[in-house]
Amino acid sequence: MKKKLLSALMACALVVSMFAGCGSSQEKSKAETNGATASTEQGVVEAQNTDEDIELTIMGGAQLTSVAEVVLKDYLAEHPNIKINYEKYSYAEYPTKMKLQLSNGDSTPDIMIIHDLFARQFVDAGYLEDISDLVADGQVLDVMDPVKSGDAIYGLPNQVTNEYVFVYRTDIFDELGLKVPTTFDEYFDAALKLKENGYYSGAFDPSDGGSYLMLYSFIYMLGGEVLDNDGNVTMSKCDEALTLMKKCIDAGIWHNSLESDSEEYWTAWNAGKIACTPCIAAHASYYVSNVDPNGNGGYGSLAVANAFRFADDGRDTYVNNTEYYCINANTEYMQACKDIVSYLALSEEAALKFSNVNEDGVMAQYCTGSMAGLEAVSQATDEGWEAFAGQNVVADLSKTLLEEQPDIPYVDERSGEIRTIISDVLGEVFLNKSLDINDATEEIIDRINQI
Repeated sequence: MKKKLLSALMACALVVSMFAGCGSSQEKSKAETNGATASTEQGVVEAQNTDEDIELTIMGGAQLTSVAEVVLKDYLAEHPNIKINYEKYSYAEYPTKMKLQLSNGDSTPDIMIIHDLFARQFVDAGYLEDISDLVADGQVLDVMDPVKSGDAIYGLPNQVTNEYVFVYRTDIFDELGLKVPTTFDEYFDAALKLKENGYYSGAFDPSDGGSYLMLYSFIYMLGGEVLDNDGNVTMSKCDEALTLMKKCIDAGIWHNSLESDSEEYWTAWNAGKIACTPCIAAHASYYVSNVDPNGNGGYGSLAVANAFRFADDGRDTYVNNTEYYCINANTEYMQACKDIVSYLALSEEAALKFSNVNEDGVMAQYCTGSMAGLEAVSQATDEGWEAFAGQNVVADLSKTLLEEQPDIPYVDERSGEIRTIISDVLGEVFLNKSLDINDATEEIIDRINQI
């Protein structure tokens, strides 16, 4: 992928978001309603009639909605005539709740936070307002396909600092004289040396339902795709990705666990058995809370580096996923909603707030998709993460996004089932040995086409 030059005209803000959690098995299923006030920022959009009492509802997954609530506090306090109710549900529940209300023509929720995985069905159903008037070309990172239809835009991105990266222990790399790899071959060679010294260089568990992410990442980094931008199943570069995965598995360089998302992984990491791993950037924040400061996991010696290239014609990196701020087409307060969405998704002020949320028991550190926001966050000099030796991870991720301008995979309502299919096939290939690796790609395509 050629790097795009950042235009000097990119003055509007979309903040790169990272580390806010998309909803997990640990996320409580709940609907909370809290009051807050709303406001605007000079240079974004003028607020709706400030004398009118306005009551809005923002709905989404519990974590992301809570983060938005914190970010909006100061901004919204300037306009006490606007009250916001926050409805928070689990990742699994909120799409159903939204669709139920929107399909009935309800005017609430007014503003929604919708993951890319679900966005297309809301766009196609006609539930969302076209907000293309809020954003100009080049204002936001190129992650808009899930909320585009023709010339219309139905959402603005929330967290985007979730690109593919490389997490490693600087103490072990320094001790063994290893350099951060820039290519897959360099990574593999370093992994062999690490294995000789008793360390793993990643993790993969073919029995886990989350195993699909390894194949996904390899496909995208090789320059391929699962679905094209029209939603057609291609699985391009899948054969090459499976071959590289087999090479790593056969060499024994990966720990048998789900990277960053299993008890077995963190037990191994804290025992000092894993020295590095390629992963999506959102996982970096997991090390802050899961690496034992008093253990053998290298707390204080961790670092996040740019991803290594898999092929000359591959990607430098890719944005694994994002979410979008969307507006109900039937809201009674369209301008007020546009003001708030503009602030959250396009302002530098909100971008800087998102990069360091730690209030009311809510923690998140990421940037939105706004170019101006990314620029502001990339220059931040705030104290970094202690586990990462003071590295300002979000600032560094923002710099990478500005330099590389990566794309985002196409996803739609089938993608959840597609991930299950891929995980099942990986288990059949690498665990049960019931499917030949040479037949895996065709098998995946056949099963997806039956959805």
